[in-house]
Amino acid sequence: MINFNNIHNTGVRAAVKLLALPILISGMLTSCQDKDIEIADMKIAAPDVSQVKGQLNGYDYTITWPQPAAGMTMNVALYRGGSMISASSAQQTNSYTISQVETGDEYWFVLRLSDGDNQSEGSVVKYTRPGASKVKNLTLSQVEKADGSNKLDMAWDAVDNAEGYELTATNGKQTVKETLSASTTTMTIDPVSFGDVWDVSIVAVNKDGKAIPQSASLLIGKTKYAFLSQYKTPEELIANGDDDEVSAWLWFDATQPKDKVKFIYFGDIKSAQDIEPYRMMFWLRDIETGNVDDVWAMPESAKKAAPAISQWVKDGGNLLLWSHAVPYIGTIGRIDNTLLKSVGNAIGCGEGGYNGDTWKMGASINTGSFSKDYTTHPIYKGVTTERNGAGIALVACKGPGWTEDHNCLFFDIPAKLTGFENTTKECYESLTTEYGIYPLGTWDSQASWVSQLNVWEATKGTKVNFNGTILCIGNGGLEFSMKNADGTPDKSANPRNNAEQANVLKIAQNCIDYLMSK
Repeated sequence: MINFNNIHNTGVRAAVKLLALPILISGMLTSCQDKDIEIADMKIAAPDVSQVKGQLNGYDYTITWPQPAAGMTMNVALYRGGSMISASSAQQTNSYTISQVETGDEYWFVLRLSDGDNQSEGSVVKYTRPGASKVKNLTLSQVEKADGSNKLDMAWDAVDNAEGYELTATNGKQTVKETLSASTTTMTIDPVSFGDVWDVSIVAVNKDGKAIPQSASLLIGKTKYAFLSQYKTPEELIANGDDDEVSAWLWFDATQPKDKVKFIYFGDIKSAQDIEPYRMMFWLRDIETGNVDDVWAMPESAKKAAPAISQWVKDGGNLLLWSHAVPYIGTIGRIDNTLLKSVGNAIGCGEGGYNGDTWKMGASINTGSFSKDYTTHPIYKGVTTERNGAGIALVACKGPGWTEDHNCLFFDIPAKLTGFENTTKECYESLTTEYGIYPLGTWDSQASWVSQLNVWEATKGTKVNFNGTILCIGNGGLEFSMKNADGTPDKSANPRNNAEQANVLKIAQNCIDYLMSK
């Protein structure tokens, strides 16, 4: 028989509780004969958790233990909700801290002593921070008034267990602090000045404690935005364009404010001044009758407009590039085009065919050495997510039906830019801080690496001279319009063939709203 005697459990003490789990199997199956397996005693005794202390400091939680004997280290692995979020690391001190501890979530510290060659059984310490739940869906909106001035509207979803909210808003010169009742879910600052950046933080509070703050920021600036096209007019696009391109325009035209948006033909862009009034521009490109070379071969009008658009992004303009428009980020020089073409990629073209699966996009990563949850990014606001057995956040984006499988994504750019191995936290931190590139979505089977630029953001970084932000949506599951069952196009503002279409459109709207806040 196999003996699962690996976890020391000594009960509950103060805020630290102990949980018995089969973290380490004490022994191995070495024979199929009908006899018990002999199990050797562990050479190192497991940590005595009765001596482990826990302390909450603000939003951070620290456990401490007696200093190990000379030559010994304490190895700590961290789990959240049953999923590992930090692999075991050797602690040279007698403490371990986790930052920004969410309320209501169970955190498990798995402690093992090691002498470098041998390791003890695991002892588990469990902690759940009490307090109100975190505010969701904080939205900031710039509202132009009839007299030409602006105001800032704030709104958020009510938190069921909140007894009130603490709100702080600042533009660096003026700070507004308010204590609000549990029934309050909106607030306005009037007036606000053009060019100011307002940073807003709201904290849900109850008698047990405060939630992690929910934050958002908004630049008070230009309010016009545009839809880009290689076709000269909307009518020409509808008549001749790909069904995904047409549906994106019809949806954009039907849902965005008529006085703020414009259809822009690339050929009409001669200089950055031509597009200066616009804060954000959206281009969706989809090729189904060509090959990968056709994806790299940008329309002539788009190539001629590239210098002007490049300057506009450097000056602070924001781009949303969808599907086969993603490589345009290299055409305008935000990423070196030679680098973009030299790395591995997954670029799909063709008419496609029927697929009976539901496609889900990974919205988090766990490399084994660190994890990152992308669902906190504004593009996922209000989007339904689920977790798989490995704790990876998933977004359903395509149901059964006619599937084109038009991925447009790239591998290994993070490692090539930073020089760090693509499972390391150093790679992620260098990629985001220095190069302003933030991974936001991946194939659900590729959530163990930083390396896949699938859905991603390119914004300001210390080594980047572009002040604007570009969102790249290269996941083939985020198809704007699935065809009819017989393969004919469904050119519609609200395509009806995808059971997960609501998530696609929600992400599209979130992308627009996010770029209009930058």
